[in-house]
Amino acid sequence: MSGRRTGRTGDPALSADGESLDDLLRAVAHAPPRPPPLQPAQGAAWGASGRYVIERRLGRGGMGTVYAATDSLLRRVVALKVLDAGETEEDATHRARLLREARLAAQMEHERIARIYDVGEHEGRAFVAMEYVQGKTLRAWMADPHPPAEIVDVLLQIAEGLAALHARGVVHRDLKPENVMLAEAGRVKLVDFGLAGQVAPDGDAAARSERTPARGPGLASVSAVAFLGTPGYMAPEQYAGRPLDARADVFALGVIVCELVSGERPFTGTTMGQLASATEKLPAQLALPVWGRFPAGLAALVTRMLAHDPASRLRDGAALVSALAEIGVPAREVAPPRAPLRPLRILAWVGGLGAFVAAGVALEPRLAREIVRRRAVGKAAPFGMVLVDEGTLTVGQPAAAVEKQCSDLGPLCRPKVLSYQVPASRVTVAPFFLDVREVTNQEFVDVLNGAAASLHVEPDEDDHLPRYVRLDAGLGAAESFLLDLEPKFGGIESTQGLFHARPGRDRWPVNQVTWFGARFYCRAQGKRLPTEDEWEAAARGADDRPFPWGGSAPRCGQVLIPNDGFLSVPGCPETASLDDVGKWPQDVTPRGIRDLGGSVAEWVDAVYSDEGRDRQGASAPEAPRVFRGGSFYYSYMARTSVRNKRPGNTGHIDVGFRCSADVR
Repeated sequence: MSGRRTGRTGDPALSADGESLDDLLRAVAHAPPRPPPLQPAQGAAWGASGRYVIERRLGRGGMGTVYAATDSLLRRVVALKVLDAGETEEDATHRARLLREARLAAQMEHERIARIYDVGEHEGRAFVAMEYVQGKTLRAWMADPHPPAEIVDVLLQIAEGLAALHARGVVHRDLKPENVMLAEAGRVKLVDFGLAGQVAPDGDAAARSERTPARGPGLASVSAVAFLGTPGYMAPEQYAGRPLDARADVFALGVIVCELVSGERPFTGTTMGQLASATEKLPAQLALPVWGRFPAGLAALVTRMLAHDPASRLRDGAALVSALAEIGVPAREVAPPRAPLRPLRILAWVGGLGAFVAAGVALEPRLAREIVRRRAVGKAAPFGMVLVDEGTLTVGQPAAAVEKQCSDLGPLCRPKVLSYQVPASRVTVAPFFLDVREVTNQEFVDVLNGAAASLHVEPDEDDHLPRYVRLDAGLGAAESFLLDLEPKFGGIESTQGLFHARPGRDRWPVNQVTWFGARFYCRAQGKRLPTEDEWEAAARGADDRPFPWGGSAPRCGQVLIPNDGFLSVPGCPETASLDDVGKWPQDVTPRGIRDLGGSVAEWVDAVYSDEGRDRQGASAPEAPRVFRGGSFYYSYMARTSVRNKRPGNTGHIDVGFRCSADVR
């Protein structure tokens, strides 16, 4: 790619009539310049009277940036989408239409739809305040196997959500696993609907304006709306830039169902042209025997959903719900919307709180921690995460214990690295959620493709391969290096502007990711990196385990570490190779967290300092950041108290990460 910026997720590498990505880029070069994306700082006030306070960035899309923000009026966390500003008349028309659609969607009260609370403009930038959904994306959920009944239940819930949208005249336009959230009790919520570029019927003047052709060499008639969507989930008419309706959402859901059932995406290719051509025929996955485990008629229904001609598909979400009922899929009970608090009760509550604060009363820290702990007890963890509630525990090691560890290792002892454990101390860790397993290559790929508009890949100076993934906005130029695509050990590659997991490595833990890349991913998921004390609390526990699984030594074939002499693993080879996450039977904590002792080591949110542990905060990109846990490359870090450091702006073959989240 020669360092060229990759295209936006929805930008075609080939247009409908076969024109190249270079043609498209030349056309864009003739377009009026767009101002850079706005980047509100943490703590910035937004909206009328500064109602929303920016907390952190959650992710970046093709049309704007999403932040977690606090609604200071109602004291709740919201997802605040700030749309990019443009200077052209077309930009203004598009922005106005998005706001109209958001206001229309805000009138919906449905269990399957993430609510829109507010829309408006701030300093010339349109924004939408949406429900912040605590849970797991369908992409993360589908990484693990699920019984047919659960898959069909998810399909039904998505169809119900689409039916509600379509009944209001709203087309999602970018339905994909990343825009489907599974909240508590497996309940589905659709997010980001109506904000990816809705297209209205032909009679709508605003829509006709949106379809104004982009002018430039070799692109006499490229529709602006063709640039929106996610390759692989787009309907054929999206690739061609034709007007859309609800049937585009039906097609996207057919793709998702096919992927859920077969475990593979039905339409593949490295360019938009190849993907568009792939939709011309039904995918081979529809003929697999696995469909026999599902309700009779489901494969035929999905075949209709994936019809190349929109006229042959089901017309909308309501028709799909009816079709599911006809093949015997029972409707799921939808909880009625909760009644809002009465205004007088809200005023009384706020007034009481004000009096409490005015009196100078503050919660004692131990009491505050106990309140959080009690809230956490019995609280359902987000999908793919577990609650860690160890309370007070020992972290680190006294010098005498480190000397014994070094004596046990003999000549291979690394006294300097082992000394990083010193001193031992007692800490109290508030309850938190932690991912059950490490982030995989495929999961990281999905986030990269979702943020492609803000990324570029630099070539390696020696072999000229697409190599270094950098972020153009958000972290700053000096902190922008996210991932090394080195092909020998890495599991991710970049071709034609899209990222892919290398064959056979999609379930491997992502490695060669920098500390900044790990933080980038977690924030995109609405999560964060665990602190160092949190990581040790999960691995070591209040029972002071020497290994994440307990007191026994690692066994051959049970933990993914080498028999390199730092820890004796009789019968195992001296070297080990990367493999899928979560498959090592011994490397499981009592709470069910996997691979803390082996696989890859893991970045934590800590800047290394000789003056103490678990130090967070800003620092130079090259400053040493802490990583924890054993790996396929070194065994000595399998001990729960051992820690190490490397520059935060470098990637390593044996370092990956997992994410954590606060208990809300």
